[in-house]
Amino acid sequence: VIARQGFDAVVVDQQHGTGEVVPLLQAIDAARDAAGNAPLAVVRIEELSDGAIAKALDAGAAALICPMINSVEECEAFVRATKFPPAGHRSYGPHRAALGWEGSRGDWTRASNACVQSFAMLETRGALEDLDAILSVDGLSGIFIGPNDLGLALGHDPTDSPEGEVLEAVRHALRLAHAHGRQAAIFCADPATARRMADEGFDLVVAGIDLGWAA
Repeated sequence: VIARQGFDAVVVDQQHGTGEVVPLLQAIDAARDAAGNAPLAVVRIEELSDGAIAKALDAGAAALICPMINSVEECEAFVRATKFPPAGHRSYGPHRAALGWEGSRGDWTRASNACVQSFAMLETRGALEDLDAILSVDGLSGIFIGPNDLGLALGHDPTDSPEGEVLEAVRHALRLAHAHGRQAAIFCADPATARRMADEGFDLVVAGIDLGWAA
């Protein structure tokens, strides 16, 4: 249902969500099968690990969000795991993701390297302090801000609607991302906050979660 509402992307949450492999496959299939302009299937993986990254990409995810990226080294490891050699070390086995591909396997790996997007989550003070270097990592598509954890890291209560010091940190990250030619994305709990963040200049805003809409 959500995939058919005209969104540019649908985020499948494997970190705080309850889905395992089968629901992940079903969610990605629903996004890819939506009529008209199907939204991108974006997966927030549960952790930085080659296994979690491969599982999501082999299932057909078009973009990944990796939580708790706190350093250049972690960001580099994340990006390398999303790409086949020589750009990275992703293992070949995308039989589901490559369904319908009519070219060679080599062409598919090159196409995947060029098209798969990678977003490092910004949600800690350490990541904020090291953000300029993180954004310099070759192959990174952009950052995804988690305002609740970022607020906690800065000594404030969790919030989906950034204000004060948290909002200034969010704006700083947005400016820095664009200065590096990267995309900037942010989680928002509701459409009103999403509109506000879009007006701030964010390239991608998550306008809530399915459970919140159903409440």
